[in-house]
Amino acid sequence: MKKKLLLILLCIIPIYVNAECSYSEKYELNALSSYIDYTYEYDENTELFNLKIININEKMELRYENNILKPNNGTVTIEKIEPGSNIKIGVYSTVENDCYNEYLRVIYISVPYFNRFYGSILCKGYEELNVCNSKFLDYQISNKNFITILNKYEFTLNNEEDIIEPVTEENKWYTSIIDFLQKYFFKILTSIISSIFSLSIFNIVYRKVKHKL
Repeated sequence: MKKKLLLILLCIIPIYVNAECSYSEKYELNALSSYIDYTYEYDENTELFNLKIININEKMELRYENNILKPNNGTVTIEKIEPGSNIKIGVYSTVENDCYNEYLRVIYISVPYFNRFYGSILCKGYEELNVCNSKFLDYQISNKNFITILNKYEFTLNNEEDIIEPVTEENKWYTSIIDFLQKYFFKILTSIISSIFSLSIFNIVYRKVKHKL
């Protein structure tokens, strides 16, 4: 009787046989997963980031914080991400292919901080500094740190001017002498030699005349 019941149950319950995940399909899935990329946008109203994962193939799904995220037109959006967050998203194959639940890759995303000094009047004249020309930073900057950076920049700039100007002025006379010698050295040397030669001849002639030689 028990054997008959077991046979009936085996006939009623469908048996699912998983197809074998081939090497070629694994290779294809891994190749497709490498195209997955992301962008983020900052919402100034909420002061949070919205993360958009793109180029997700329909054979794949994302797993983030114990949630399974299915792509819609190849895109998954994760909203309200805190600035400075470190995001870890796993990429797996879906049940719709032979390589179900196959781990493909992990995506690491470091969400930056919004730089509230970017484009402000405080940055006028300091546009070349990173704290003024970058809308997003890898670190959070306070008012005190911002002022400290500007002060250090001013100090460095002033010291460079103090060093350069005196050296230029002190070397000005030395440079002029070098230029003068380079330009007139041979003329002066020729003139001196000619004068010495003329003076020697004059002395010889003078001695002959004096001694009536």
